[in-house]
Amino acid sequence: MKRKITAILIACMAMTAAAGCGSKGENAETGTEIPTESDLQESASTSSIDITYNVMDHVTLGDYMNLEVSLKESDYQITEEAVNNYVDQMIAGVKPYVPDESKTVVEKGDIVDVNYVGKKDGVAFEGGSADNQLIDTEANANAEMGSGYIDGFSDGLIGAKVGDTVDSDVTFPEDYGNEELNGQTVTFTFTVNAICKAVTRETMDDAYALENFQVENVEGVYTTANAELEQQIESQKKMDIRSAVMEAVTEVCTVNSLPEGLLDARLAEYIESFRSYYCADGTDLDEFLQANYNTTEEEFTSQNRTNFEERLKQELVFEAIAENEKLELDQEGYDAYISNIVANGYESEDALYESLGSTREAGENYFHKVYLENKACDMVAEKAKVTYTQEEEGTETSEPTEAAESTEE
Repeated sequence: MKRKITAILIACMAMTAAAGCGSKGENAETGTEIPTESDLQESASTSSIDITYNVMDHVTLGDYMNLEVSLKESDYQITEEAVNNYVDQMIAGVKPYVPDESKTVVEKGDIVDVNYVGKKDGVAFEGGSADNQLIDTEANANAEMGSGYIDGFSDGLIGAKVGDTVDSDVTFPEDYGNEELNGQTVTFTFTVNAICKAVTRETMDDAYALENFQVENVEGVYTTANAELEQQIESQKKMDIRSAVMEAVTEVCTVNSLPEGLLDARLAEYIESFRSYYCADGTDLDEFLQANYNTTEEEFTSQNRTNFEERLKQELVFEAIAENEKLELDQEGYDAYISNIVANGYESEDALYESLGSTREAGENYFHKVYLENKACDMVAEKAKVTYTQEEEGTETSEPTEAAESTEE
């Protein structure tokens, strides 16, 4: 819908739809009057991107290039437990079971690799066939997915040998949900491919490591896990620095006022977007919120107004920093940024820009501004002094951070 994206693309922040409670009639924290439904409807008629202002009239900049932020050092350490857990995930993600060559006859509790075909009155029915399914005969369930089968489905496998083809008659429950199969007795023909055993960190061997992870030996699997964890932690650290900088910058820079009508327009766009998404069937918004969030529309609006006000202040500060630093658009970076957004649900750049409910030019100008705000945020994060605290020992270490990556998508 039009203007839908406006509410979620403010600089450096992703909007959330969390409902909360607040005082009726006015904002409990700021004392400002909460807009009525008619106020929001009037605001919704004006796109927030069409509201013009001089950001320097609203922001007083402080020493934003020398921010100090603190992170917990323990949050960015790789432990042996973390590596082991990651290796477990790697195994589960590629091949958690392998044939057990020592077993040839299926016993209760075995994991069996089978192909099966389901037939009703001798004719295969839709959705009743599959290959290379791992069946847990103890749980009567898919060993990888955990999803259960109808009662008795795997019983016919007990006693079968690897390579055998066996038939098993089962009856679907009356309320199965398929009119053609409800209460019907069908025959499943199983081909037993293998009896399997679980792969664990302890049982994994070099051949398994080479086949599934393209490394020479088991040690290489742990090396890969450690390297990927380091990459994840470095990325998380950059995002955490960026988030801390976004909080700290509003402590040294002051937003003296908000551009007239901008907060109400943003809030109205968000509420309308929320309503269109969750109440598309005509459900009353207030009824939906009370049923799903135990809050009223008035309380929901109040809480989101508070959230939007804080995020809008951050946006204005970084917009002012971008202007003060005379940051310019780098076309290659901007094109990649827009392409990423378009790839997440838009037919073209034109469709993205026009989705804001104004002209294409206005939409493009808005994204230019958002992109520069992100560059400003990255620049400030790159210059910030980061202190890593060691809470347990009561000591701390300091070092300058590396350049923070943009988290705006």
